[in-house]
Amino acid sequence: MKLLHHLPILLIAALVALASCDKQEDIDRAYTDYRYDIVTYLGQNGTGALFEYLGHGDSTAVKLQSHVTINEVKTNQRVLLRYDFTDQATTATNRDIDVYSCNAIISDSLRRSAAAPDSLPQHQVKLRSLWRTGEFINLHCQVEYTNASRTFMLVADEKTLNNDTVHCYLVHDLRGERGTFWRDCYASFNMGALWKKETFSCMRIHLTDVTYPDKKYYDFSK
Repeated sequence: MKLLHHLPILLIAALVALASCDKQEDIDRAYTDYRYDIVTYLGQNGTGALFEYLGHGDSTAVKLQSHVTINEVKTNQRVLLRYDFTDQATTATNRDIDVYSCNAIISDSLRRSAAAPDSLPQHQVKLRSLWRTGEFINLHCQVEYTNASRTFMLVADEKTLNNDTVHCYLVHDLRGERGTFWRDCYASFNMGALWKKETFSCMRIHLTDVTYPDKKYYDFSK
């Protein structure tokens, strides 16, 4: 898929209520005992919404069975899930969960471009975390709010696709808008087709980061 397609950016802001220390027995566990994970929404079954969780690297997939109905998210879309386990199992690959919130994030696949890397718009972000779970590259950063659609995608340089190191770029374009304050942004990019290539050994992701300006790229090796 060629550059540039415009994707709307979905920004996530989570507000957690705090209760006074002398009333801890009244605090809802939804505000005290929970996890935040980027997971894949697998659709609905007879029990409720089903999700798949992947840990860092090549961890075994875990199915998360909820008792809620999700209407706003498409099947196989990546989401930011706030939840907790209802059971105490530590090694099971199928687990029941209580869902407290489910938010859509930027969910896309790695794209490719023949354009020169220097010509790709790479507007700055404030990087918080960049990590791999299975065939997904996940990103937590902050971006400047504009109240308008922007371009935000992960793009591979076509000229490097058959090399052992494939150069990829976080394309970020405000499309002429002026950024104001910073807001959280979560994204997840499926790069499974690249990861399975026999010639591939390292994915090098280039981005423009305000937090660590001297760090120009991050490597993910097979």
